[in-house]
This record gives sequence, structure tokens and C-alpha cells, in this order.
Amino acid sequence: MPLRAAELSPSLQSFGANQAISAYELSATGVAGFSLQPAVAASLGRNVRPADTAIGLTSFAGSTVLSPTLALDAGQGLDIGARFTNYDRSASPFLVPVNAPYLGLANGGRYAGVTFVPSPELRMRLGASINSERLDRFRFDPIAPTGPLALTYDASQTRSLLGGVSWDVTSAIGFDVTAIASERSGVPLGFANAAQLSPKARTNAFGVSAHADIGRGWVTTASFSEGMTQLNQRGSLSNPLVREQSYSLAIAKHGLFGSTDTLGFAFIRPAPGMAGSFSSLIGSGELPPLVVSQAPAFAGRAPAAETDFSVGYVTNFLDGAVALQTNAAYQTNAQGQRGATAVSLLSRAKIKF
Repeated sequence: MPLRAAELSPSLQSFGANQAISAYELSATGVAGFSLQPAVAASLGRNVRPADTAIGLTSFAGSTVLSPTLALDAGQGLDIGARFTNYDRSASPFLVPVNAPYLGLANGGRYAGVTFVPSPELRMRLGASINSERLDRFRFDPIAPTGPLALTYDASQTRSLLGGVSWDVTSAIGFDVTAIASERSGVPLGFANAAQLSPKARTNAFGVSAHADIGRGWVTTASFSEGMTQLNQRGSLSNPLVREQSYSLAIAKHGLFGSTDTLGFAFIRPAPGMAGSFSSLIGSGELPPLVVSQAPAFAGRAPAAETDFSVGYVTNFLDGAVALQTNAAYQTNAQGQRGATAVSLLSRAKIKF
């Protein structure tokens, strides 16, 4: 007998189920192709109409259940960093995933993977993502230009392999362990010939986080991540190996004014070379998450560690058709400049037709 949706574990369906739009998916970089386009979340096998794929929708998520413990997942243009470890389908109020920031390297591309739930307390995911600007932005054209003009069709590509394990020790305390191996080639559109951006980079990273449900919708999360990136600099005899760490402590309230809104506060010590933080989004025109070379020294001194204090709020109406987002941040030692501070504020509204 085929399995009914009501008989399946919510964790098994969580990747492909409709979810409230997160703060990242409201941003320009949260949409495939890094441009503002319509986005939807559809579940494969649930009467997806052929017309839905004919009108060029750029974002979807789906799960195909193979057994009561195993499902195939697929998606495009998603916030992989948040969705990969999000088994309760709650919206993230932050622009970057606070529990596993390096997973953001897989955001926005085309994803395929599996979810394995051997028990309600233990969940596993393994998947691969490819983000190609040629695939996401252009059609295959037999008369496409060659030579230097071909770079406009294939500016960059990012390939990632990622995995994660989530374990609920009790109903209130749980742990997540994640890992990613990501390789980028080329310079993403919008960066031009930006300084400190390597034409190629390979990143291996892992993260550990613990979360506690303290009741009435309040959840705290503490995380640690470490990444090692090999930067292949153009015209350089030395290709540095960058090793960086990131810490965060966050608290979020789900269901503040209703069932679909979330308010969050976070203390973040971001990795120095990780572009795509809140300050980077504001200062650089909403860049996709990637790793660049470390911030330069100022006045002969080593770059200072940046510290971010962030608050975010996201809410959804009409089953995600209308979404509102507000984020504010205060940074000390902004972008590695000792003594520099920055204040940022960002608000958005999104209507899905």
C-alpha cells in the first residue's frame, strides 16, 4: 500500500514541504541567479502542474518518499544553509545561517540529496549542489559566442557536497553536526575584478551546534564552525591556505504575534574571509556567500576580529504569499578594521503572485 502523507514523519518531509520564507530567501541573493524573480516552494508528487514548470519558476523544493525512513530531496534556488538543518520548518529571521554558516556556500543552486530518519530522534542528510550561472541564467544556445565573450555565459560555478546529522538528546535539547566540501571556479557576476577575490577556491568546513527549547517558542542556539580554504590566486606563486573559525550565540522566539513569525537576536563572530554576512550584504550590493582572502592589515597591524550583534524579524501571511522582513546589525571592528563600527538596517516586503 502506498504511504499516506499523514503517516510520514515530519522530519522526512521537511526538506520538500512548503515552508515559511526565511530572511535569506527574501534577499536578492536568496533567489536563483542572484536577481529578484518570482519564487515558489512546491512539493514533488503533489499534483505539480506542467504549467508550473513552463512559466520559468526559479525556486522549488520537493521530496519523494521511498520508505518510512528514506526520502529523495531536490530543489533549486533555496536557502540550503537554513533548510538543510531545519526539520521543524520554522522560518529563520537571520540573513545568514547562525548554526552552520559555511553551508551557505551551497545556497541558490540546484540541489539533490537524501534524508534518512532511522528514528524520530536521529536524522541524517547527504546531498550535492551545483550553482552555475550558465545553467541558472541562460539557455543553452548553439550559436552562443566563443572566446572572451563566452565568459559572459559561464562566469562562475560552485559545486558542493554536504552532509549533516541531527540528534535530539531530549525533547528540549539537540545537536547538529554538519560538513561541506565546496569548490568554486570563476568570478560570480557582480564582482567584476574585485580585489581579494580568487578566481578559484576550495573550501572544506565543519560545524557543530547545540540548541535548547526553553519553552513558549523560545529557542537558543550556540554554534562553532571551522573552515579551511585553498585560494588559487591569479598570477601568484603562492596559493594561501586560509584557516578560519566562526562562533555564534542566538535566541529566537517563534510565534511572537502569530504562528508564522519569528524574532531573533544573535551574537556572531564571523569568519574573517566569509563574504555574505549582513555587513557584506549592505556594503557590497548583496553578495552571494563565498570565501575571499582575509582582510588586509591596517597600519602594519593584523586585522581585528569582527563582532556582529544582529536582530531580525520575519513574518509570512497567506501561506507564504506575503512576507515581511526587517534586520538590523551593529558591527565592531567592521571588515577587520580595528576600532571601526558600523550600523545597518534593512527592511523588505515580498508578494508572490
